[in-house]
Amino acid sequence: MEKVIQCTVCENTDHCFEEVQEEYSSFMCFKCGFMSDTRFSNDHDRESEQNMSLLMNQIKVFDEARRIWWYPSVVNMGKLGMIFPEGSSKYQWQWKFAKVVPVKEGDKEAEGYKEKLDIENAQVYDKSDFISAIKDMGITKDLRNAKG
Repeated sequence: MEKVIQCTVCENTDHCFEEVQEEYSSFMCFKCGFMSDTRFSNDHDRESEQNMSLLMNQIKVFDEARRIWWYPSVVNMGKLGMIFPEGSSKYQWQWKFAKVVPVKEGDKEAEGYKEKLDIENAQVYDKSDFISAIKDMGITKDLRNAKG
């Protein structure tokens, strides 16, 4: 069952959803781009911290009410591209949307592939404007009160 909730990170009440499963709930805010899961406790965080980038560890947010961690999303939609956080610190980061583009002849880095993510020309979005990135990616329909 899916329901709209208030986001712990940005406090938005229109674009944050909880998906209730049998044994856990998952959360996704399409406004700020953060996600969580009832299994993302302090124990989970200690285990996964070493596998995450420095930026991901710096910008994660603890949800006191649910006692879980919220992390920035990495959205990989195959041929539509990928949205990911990028930056140098918790104060200087943004969302990026990299489209999938054909590999040009002579591209040594993508040799053997027909397509690649165009990271170098990724579109940049403010850290509070994840919703514009997913709109540009084409994975949303009408979201009321959405910027972008």
